[in-house]
Amino acid sequence: MIYLIGGPPRVGKSTLAWMLLERDGIPGCPTDALVSMLQRAAPQHGVRHGTHPDKAVPAQPFLVEFIRATAESLDDSDPLDGYVVEGDIVTPAAATAAAGLGMPLSCVFLGNTELTTDHLRAAPDWLDGADDITYREIAAWVREQSTALREACAAGGHVYVELGAGYAQGLERAYSTLRERR
Repeated sequence: MIYLIGGPPRVGKSTLAWMLLERDGIPGCPTDALVSMLQRAAPQHGVRHGTHPDKAVPAQPFLVEFIRATAESLDDSDPLDGYVVEGDIVTPAAATAAAGLGMPLSCVFLGNTELTTDHLRAAPDWLDGADDITYREIAAWVREQSTALREACAAGGHVYVELGAGYAQGLERAYSTLRERR
């Protein structure tokens, strides 16, 4: 089973991936590694880090191929064999494309429409040295991306979990959703 976790930055994707590793021993990979590789080795494809709105579009074919190759490496006879792929380039469109290839998937998308600058400041390494304006702009962008993601999930039949009204409870709900869908 491939476990896909998507959503904008700072909403809990990596935390959820760690929950799957710690509780169930399911390894994984953040898509930041794929983005870094493509940005450096194949810049002509336009895949790059950042908060640009079209970031996931040029990455989608590479992500779907990575998911396909990973799914093929799993042991079909072992129902516990799995792998987590998490990151902000994991989108409902990519999940739909991967599912269309018949891959065993369980996916959830996280968002936070109530993200504050204080929440961002809790992880100072992410915006190290940023000013107040940058924190406000990024928080607003994540809220907007979360709203758009919620709508895309509703339109595509994917599970969206809002973490703004209860972070820990939302992560538990997302974890349960992933594990129930196997």
